[in-house]
Amino acid sequence: MRYGIPLVCTLALLAAGCNHAKEEPRSDAKVPDISGTWLRYPDDWYGPDPDHPPLPGGPFDLKEPYATQYAALKKKEAAADAAGTPLVNASSRCLPEGMPTIMGAIYPIQIVQTRGQVIVLAEFLSQVRRIWLNDKMPALEDINPAYNGYSVGKWEGNTLVIRTKGVREDVTFYDLPHGRDMTITERIRPSAPDHLVDEVTIEDPQTLNKPYRFTIEYKKSDYKIQEYVCDNNMLQVNADGGIDLNVDAIIQNK
Repeated sequence: MRYGIPLVCTLALLAAGCNHAKEEPRSDAKVPDISGTWLRYPDDWYGPDPDHPPLPGGPFDLKEPYATQYAALKKKEAAADAAGTPLVNASSRCLPEGMPTIMGAIYPIQIVQTRGQVIVLAEFLSQVRRIWLNDKMPALEDINPAYNGYSVGKWEGNTLVIRTKGVREDVTFYDLPHGRDMTITERIRPSAPDHLVDEVTIEDPQTLNKPYRFTIEYKKSDYKIQEYVCDNNMLQVNADGGIDLNVDAIIQNK
């Protein structure tokens, strides 16, 4: 029996007592409660252009050929934006952004904290991310690649330390490429009353010369998360990889 008095001690308690009769202490008895709805903070964190927020940790230190490929992609994106046909991305395709973007998107998130897991509910596309507490990270070959990967966490004082592996290789963060071995480490903790920080480190021996670090800040809100789905998408990908309005779909839905 995990909690309460073991059966073998019951009769002993009637006589001399039992040294192991105490209930096991709750492992989460002293950790902070981070449950609630959280909005990115400050309100203008995305800069002057919400469609192109600044890199949260400064420029990426990419290995070759990824550095050259990334520079070419940024040049292509700028040209597409100037032409009014921005390149396709996860959002325009109604796909989840994946880790770690789910934690830093412009839309709010709700955190539900339980004894065995921490659940992140993202408003955008009604996504769910699960962080398994005090669990062992499976071998990489045993993890099915997923948008949010596989996350395990543990409390260290007032800080929730999370490791995530197994993020799909087609999932990018600000167009940052990564390999199968990428590991994301987060340190989530309260920073002030109704404020939370998530210190993120991305390590990827395939694409990065050094780990990429940044911090996401949140402020608690009484906002109620709504359902958000992409069931009426009027965008289409053109031959150049850009996004156009699907006129036929617009006419059909009038």
